[in-house]
Amino acid sequence: MKALQTGEFYGQTNQVGNLDFGTITDTEYTHERVDWHYHENPYFTFILHGKVLEGNKKEIYHCTPGSLLFHHWQDPHYNIKPKGFTRGFHIEIKNDWLNNCAIELNNLHGSFAIENPQVKLLFYQLFKEFKIK
Repeated sequence: MKALQTGEFYGQTNQVGNLDFGTITDTEYTHERVDWHYHENPYFTFILHGKVLEGNKKEIYHCTPGSLLFHHWQDPHYNIKPKGFTRGFHIEIKNDWLNNCAIELNNLHGSFAIENPQVKLLFYQLFKEFKIK
C-alpha cells in the first residue's frame, strides 16, 4: 500500500501552498480508480466540481460538490471517479501543529464526513483566499 507524502495526491496538482499549520493542494482528479493508499498527515478533502467515490474499511462516501471529508493520518482508503471533470482541494495539517495545539492524534480515528454548512462555507472561503493570493 502506498504512503503519500505532504502535498502528494493522485491526479494533476494545480497549486500547492505551504502555511505554518500545513499544506493546501488544489487537485484535478484524473484517475478512474486509485487503489488503497494512505497519507502521512491528517487532512480535509473538499470537492469543488464533479464526483468521486471514496471508500475506507468502514464506509463509502459518494462525494459531490460541497462534500467535505476528514481523514486521519494513515487511514487507508481508495477512490473511484466516474467520467467527467472532478476537482477538489486538500488541507493537510502538520502533526507538530496539532501537538502544539494540544490536539491528541490518538483521539482522531478514521474518516468522516462533515455536514455542517457553516464549516463548508468556511472551506469555500479558504479556497477563495488561497486562489487570490
